[in-house]
Amino acid sequence: MGNSGMKQSARRALIIGGSGSLGSVICRVLAESGFSVAFTYYQGEEKARRLLDALQGAGHKASALKTDLADPENARAVVHEAHQKMGGLDALIIASGIASAYAPQGHFELPKLQEITPTIFDKVFSVNVRGVFFACQEAARLMSGNSGGKMVMIGSIDGVKIAHPPVDYACSKAALWGLVQALSKELGPHNILVNLVAPGVLEGGIAQYLTPDMMNEYLKHASLKRVGKFFEIANVVAFLAGEKNTYITGQAIVLDGGL
Repeated sequence: MGNSGMKQSARRALIIGGSGSLGSVICRVLAESGFSVAFTYYQGEEKARRLLDALQGAGHKASALKTDLADPENARAVVHEAHQKMGGLDALIIASGIASAYAPQGHFELPKLQEITPTIFDKVFSVNVRGVFFACQEAARLMSGNSGGKMVMIGSIDGVKIAHPPVDYACSKAALWGLVQALSKELGPHNILVNLVAPGVLEGGIAQYLTPDMMNEYLKHASLKRVGKFFEIANVVAFLAGEKNTYITGQAIVLDGGL
């Protein structure tokens, strides 16, 4: 992704969850593509500071904003704050997300159906769905008054075609796919394009919780016989969020290496 056709002063993106493993790569690729970026963090303040220093040190316009996506008011407020700080908002990227995991023998495992409590279920949905919904609601309000924009959700293959999901996580990512389709219909007349990027197993993130058997099964069936890399996801996000995407909306772009 080069910076041809993009003006740094004209493109402004908020990456919610931008301090995470995938989110930080998305921030770097967007910045290199000519975006001014604002990104959010929740608990990883030191990680966010390092990312901010790296982006600004490379000459990019960047800012870091703390938010708790589980709080709908926080979710709305950080979108508004980013809009004010950058003088507008052209793209909203949702790169946040949690999966429930527990450590019965000192190592993390993904829960089976009978192990998912209402508290666990609600926590996953509060971040993965409810917070996303209200962030999009605020972004849509701002973008509608500013000639449009782009929204890109990082979903999961588990929300489009099921691989090895914890059930609550799969439900939350499937809800994102429904949200994207509905938003694309309602916001299309306002020139707001909304899409989902659905990665398969990546080089980090939830993949750390997969058992060796689950990972081997994935690699056996994936045409490319490997996991995905963060930059491969980020390049697709940058295209969907950028000026060259003028007609793709309401779509799920599955990046699973040919599963």
